[in-house]
Amino acid sequence: MDRKTPDNAVEPQKTALIVGASGGLGRALTLHLSQRANVGTVLALSRKRPEAAWSDIDNPKIQWLQTDTADQADLQDAARRIGDTHSRIHFLINCTGTLHGGDTDPDFKPEKALAELRPENLHRCMQVNAFAPLAALQAFAPLLHHDEGAVAATLSAMVGSIGDNHLGGWYSYRMSKAALNMGLRSAAIEFARRRNGPVVIAIHPGTTLTPLSEPFVKRHKHRPPEASAERIMTVIDSLEPEDSGKFFHWDGSELPW
Repeated sequence: MDRKTPDNAVEPQKTALIVGASGGLGRALTLHLSQRANVGTVLALSRKRPEAAWSDIDNPKIQWLQTDTADQADLQDAARRIGDTHSRIHFLINCTGTLHGGDTDPDFKPEKALAELRPENLHRCMQVNAFAPLAALQAFAPLLHHDEGAVAATLSAMVGSIGDNHLGGWYSYRMSKAALNMGLRSAAIEFARRRNGPVVIAIHPGTTLTPLSEPFVKRHKHRPPEASAERIMTVIDSLEPEDSGKFFHWDGSELPW
């Protein structure tokens, strides 16, 4: 979402914030935005320093801040630190999410049947997938209200669409993403009541090969994180104020709630 700039004017440098920068898509989006001429700074938040992509290159645009992106107090502290040096954020992209525990926690995995639903797994999904992105939006909201246009995009999932649910299963993950979508919709309505509020959207990135999705993508056509990052930014660049509160597919089409 770019405001018109006169031909003889220099476009102001934008600031991007990636929450969950150590994941596959978070790293790809961080690097993608750092390569844009109109982006001056990419603030990358994650609990641990990424081990690949941009973490091992000398890129002065990228500033990494160690932050527990699932902890409300830690996010508020990160917002205060960033606010000391930056008066506004133009892109906030939240990439946090959880689906399974991998080899270290095999009991945490998508449920195939209602009988497999466990409160501890549901709570974990709700904390990371639903609450944490809203806590980040809450923390950084003051930096998203300005007259240069801002977008707050959160990675959701098509399986969180109630209208598109034809297969069932995956109770905790589906429920947490549906809850996330409702929270984003409410935040978009709230921000629209204030002048110069951000465009708030949920976006399904498509099947992307990352550690989160790797156990489940073998039967599906998928793409690398770099390709998904480019497509996500294509959708973000095309947004208009009236798109706030919508749920988008990676190709720009609108998904049912």
